[in-house]
Amino acid sequence: MKALNAATAAAPTPFGTPRAPLHAEIDNPLDLIAGHQLLTEAGEWTGRQPPYRAPRAGAACHCGHPACAGPGTHPGPPVTRVFLAECHPVASAGLRSVLNADPGITVVGSTGDLLRLPDALRRVRPDVVLLGRGGSLADDLTLVTRLRAPDVAPKARVLLLRRAGSTAEASRMLLAGASGCFPLDLPEDRIVRAVAIAGAGGSVFLPAPPPARVQAVSPALAAPEPPPQHCGLTNRESQVLAQLARGLSNAEIGRELALAEATVKKHLTHAMRKTGQSDRLRAALYAHRHGMAG
Repeated sequence: MKALNAATAAAPTPFGTPRAPLHAEIDNPLDLIAGHQLLTEAGEWTGRQPPYRAPRAGAACHCGHPACAGPGTHPGPPVTRVFLAECHPVASAGLRSVLNADPGITVVGSTGDLLRLPDALRRVRPDVVLLGRGGSLADDLTLVTRLRAPDVAPKARVLLLRRAGSTAEASRMLLAGASGCFPLDLPEDRIVRAVAIAGAGGSVFLPAPPPARVQAVSPALAAPEPPPQHCGLTNRESQVLAQLARGLSNAEIGRELALAEATVKKHLTHAMRKTGQSDRLRAALYAHRHGMAG
């Protein structure tokens, strides 16, 4: 991961606030979307593609990139193309400066007029759209659905510039077609990382949304969360849960532990049931809270 050292040249922005724990959505409850990551402040992140390695001399390149003419001529990793849909000029200028300072990202357009946004995206065809708050969450999600329609920008990843108030809101965002959200008061390097993860196909929620509250529970009646060692986890179930806390997908966990992907899913299902976690996001955050990520 490249750290961002350049400062914005725009008027003072909220990018310099204290650092907050960095997390990202692991998977939605319906298990429909793959490639989501969980990141920790000190941990390695896997949201972007592995670094490019030049092919061995005399070996044919099998990357499949249309611009690759053969061995030794690979064009390198692609640049994530970002479109800014933010109505506040200072925030838009700050985002542009922060993102353009990273060699893996380029801002290809911006507009503060949400009515003209669909036409702009048809012309530019960006990889990622950063969508500023246009009103209520419901209004923003309606716009997300419109932007990702087949006649606008169906392949664009949309990140909302707001916080998710709960895991229920995060699920609503995913089901509407968004790839996550983050507020503008994040440090610059985390904004860059969030955009890079979305550009690579992941879903990002910064900071991690709190669980949805179904009903108020009296503190006297609230049961403490049982630690993993009291949940009856098998060794394999603990290993799978630990890898999930690192942000790995089922396929990646399978490669790490030399297991079939179906076997990984079976162990994860058992671990979630034993620990009382209803979806992958909660299971990953549970494992992270209890130090299972290492």
